[in-house]
Formats: sequence, structure tokens, C-alpha cells
Amino acid sequence: MPCISFIVPVYNMERLLPRALRSLWAQTLTDFEAILINDGSKDGSAALCAQAAAEDARFRFIDQPNGGVATARNAGLDAARGEYIFFLDPDDWVEPDAAEVLYHAARNADADCVEFGLYLDSYDENDRLLHTQTSGSTLSGVYRGAPFKEHFDETASSYLVTNKLFRRAFLEQHHLRFPCHQLGEDGLFFVAFYRQNPGCLVVLEKPLYHYTAARRGSLSNSYHPERLEDNFYLSDAVWDTVAAWGLQDSPMHRAKASYCTVRDLMMGVKNLGSSPLSLAEQTAWLHSTLQKPRVHTAVRSTPLHAMQSRNDQVKLLLLKLRLCRAVLLLSGANQRKNT
Repeated sequence: MPCISFIVPVYNMERLLPRALRSLWAQTLTDFEAILINDGSKDGSAALCAQAAAEDARFRFIDQPNGGVATARNAGLDAARGEYIFFLDPDDWVEPDAAEVLYHAARNADADCVEFGLYLDSYDENDRLLHTQTSGSTLSGVYRGAPFKEHFDETASSYLVTNKLFRRAFLEQHHLRFPCHQLGEDGLFFVAFYRQNPGCLVVLEKPLYHYTAARRGSLSNSYHPERLEDNFYLSDAVWDTVAAWGLQDSPMHRAKASYCTVRDLMMGVKNLGSSPLSLAEQTAWLHSTLQKPRVHTAVRSTPLHAMQSRNDQVKLLLLKLRLCRAVLLLSGANQRKNT
């Protein structure tokens, strides 16, 4: 059994995939497998995957029709044989000692999950690195018992799966797979994971993963009309978890779930900014959404300082004041500035 299974979904990444592959070949821990899932690419990505598998027995190639990142990751999970699972996106890359550091941390603590820091890399249109910043959890160390319940305020909205190592046996025991959403499938997977009460979480401060900032045209910067009808599926999953734990009356758990609702609302506002809807139509959607009891309560109760950026703090203040048009105009201006 390999120590780690790297699961790499690939879709039209001929330009950036070689960097991810080089970072795997450079790993100081050599007992790993890398499962490359070509998800219906129309460029040369499939050929790069096939070549890697032909040249190195640790690399396995799965070629399938385009089904989205959730389907590709699930195919990787079905094929994985490693003790631990590491999700690597093809436009990102990992430090040479990532597998070694994470595997030893997981084995030494007998952990179900290891969370670690990120490098957030921003590039220009010619793939020149503009700047890098680090991101990590406020927690650090080994947490046993019911870490996700006890530290819910710190862990519940850490939705990324690419900054975590997962014990494969735990995923299989609870039949955990990615739901087929275009956005937020990683968050839904992570919420489903911690809902099963993993018994040991390790949090490392060290950044080991280079995360490429979203570009224009990426899924997160595109219009998703389905969100107009179902915008809160991710925060609803968080609320459902709190209810399943019987902690609906816990102030800390309610506050964190409300924050997750506000984050979903911010995503809905961002989605409107990419839509063909008129400002009047956008305003009507936002006004109607703010009337929903859970959303109304979350906006009212979430403090401004809970939001991570100054811009989101301003938008939350405007939402508290029910200044819907101002929120939409501000969000649209920021999106135009960032494209």
C-alpha cells in the first residue's frame, strides 16, 4: 500500500500540468501513487498524463469523458490504494517535502486529517509570478476527541480540500464522495467529512501547497444561474451538521453557521455581478433573499469583523442597512476592477 495517493483531476491544463507533475517527481517521500484523471480535455493534457504513467509506474492514468471536478475526484478515490489521500489541482503544485512531512505527521498522531498552510500565488497573464502570501489556520497542534465539534468556529468553514490530507480508510468507512455541484463541491465534501466526527485532527503551520489565485473565466468567476434558486446549499449543510450533533442551542455553533450563511450570500452577490440580469432584477433577487428568516438572522447577527476582507465588511454593513443596490454596485465595480 502506498503511503499517499495524490489525486489530480485534469481538464485542459496542458500549459500548467507539467509544473504539478514536476513537483510530484521531486517529492522526498517516494512511496506514493499519483492518479491522473483526464476529464475530457480537448488539449494535450491526456497525452501528458499518458506519458507520465508510461515513464513512472507510480503514476496511473484514467481517461474519462468530461464530468466535472467532482466526478474526476471520485474516480480517483475509487481507484486509490494509498493510506492517505492528497488532492492536488493541476494548476497548483506542492513543496518537495510535502508528502514526507504530512505522512509522518499523520502516522505519528494516528490522524484522520492533517491540515496545513498554503502559499497563495498570483500570476499575470504570461504566468509570471506577481506576489505570494501565506495562509493558514489559527490553530496549531494535535487535537483529539471531537476536534471539529470543539473547534467548530475555527474549522467549519475551512472548505478547501487541497490543504488537507485525509485518511482513506475513514473516507471509505463513511462512503464519502464529492457531490456533483459546479461550485462548492469541495466544501460539501469537507462538511460531510467532519460531520462523521473524525477523532484526531493535526494542524501544521508550515505552508506546503502553492495555490494559484483564480483567473478570469474560472468557475468561481463565472455566472451560475442555478444559484438563483439554490444559493445556500453549502451553509445549509453546515446547519444540518449542527442539528445532527444536537448543538442548535450552542451560541458558538450558531454564530459560525450564521457566518457560513453570510459567506454564501456574498457568493450569491458575486454571482449576480457576473449575470446578464438587469440591476433591477438583481436588486429584486437580493431583496427577496434577505427576507428569508435564516438569511435575515445571519446578516443581523454576524459582526462586521468576522468578515475576512475590508470589502466584505463594507458589503455586510450595507446588507445590514438593507441598501441592496449599493451592495450590488460595489460588488460589480470590484469585479470589473479585478478582470
